[in-house]
Amino acid sequence: MTETLKLTKPLKVIGAKEDREITELPYDFENMTARDKLNVGKKMKSDGYPIVMEELDMDYHLYLFAEAVCVADRTIDTADVLRISAKDAQKAAQLARNFFFFNLEELSQMI
Repeated sequence: MTETLKLTKPLKVIGAKEDREITELPYDFENMTARDKLNVGKKMKSDGYPIVMEELDMDYHLYLFAEAVCVADRTIDTADVLRISAKDAQKAAQLARNFFFFNLEELSQMI
């Protein structure tokens, strides 16, 4: 199921034919595959970021979000997603963390 993250600052997506500016990013965690998840680790390692602990690693969560964007729209690349504003990146990472790991609300109810 494709959802969207409304960006606080527009993002310029660099395309093969033309560049475009977008104000929201589609993402699809539901249709990500095991291979997509493995690609996240490969991309992080290639970019020089080690994965510390998946559940707590905000960099990993941001890369998961970027991969979910690529699943929803193959014309957007991970490199494009990684150029979003820091504020938008924080929100994007939280979306991934909440989908794949504990939601803060669930965690607070367990304590």
